[in-house]
Amino acid sequence: MKLDDLKTNVPKSSAPPLQALPRTTKLPALQAKRVAPPVRPLLFGEERRRSQRVLLRVRANVHVVLQGKEAIFEVTTLSVNDHGALIVMERTLPLESRLILENCGTKQYVTCKVTRPPREMPEGYHIPLEFDSPAPDFWKIAFPPTDWRPEDQ
Repeated sequence: MKLDDLKTNVPKSSAPPLQALPRTTKLPALQAKRVAPPVRPLLFGEERRRSQRVLLRVRANVHVVLQGKEAIFEVTTLSVNDHGALIVMERTLPLESRLILENCGTKQYVTCKVTRPPREMPEGYHIPLEFDSPAPDFWKIAFPPTDWRPEDQ
């Protein structure tokens, strides 16, 4: 394709015409490269976070049907937010498992699912859960505003 093929019909104006660079002019190699503006480094998953995550240990129960039988497991949260939690559990749950999470302190229930593969850690399996719909009042805490950031140390 030639540069002449890219010409468009532009209405005439009273401004003087622009002068084009001669076609033999080449930009230096450093100027030809695009350089992205510096950005603040993102923490893992921060770019897709819908609400603030709070490190909070809450006792909870997981009600789930495994192999056709209902089972209840005692768990502890590692972090919570309006849309779910990261729990630690003695056993793993398959990805996309549907379950009911019970807050032991308030006896409230919320339906949720396992959103990513659990990670095995020394204290148990870290299992990320997502609520079927946001439940900001489920944890009975006031979450920080969405634009809050900890001070740099």
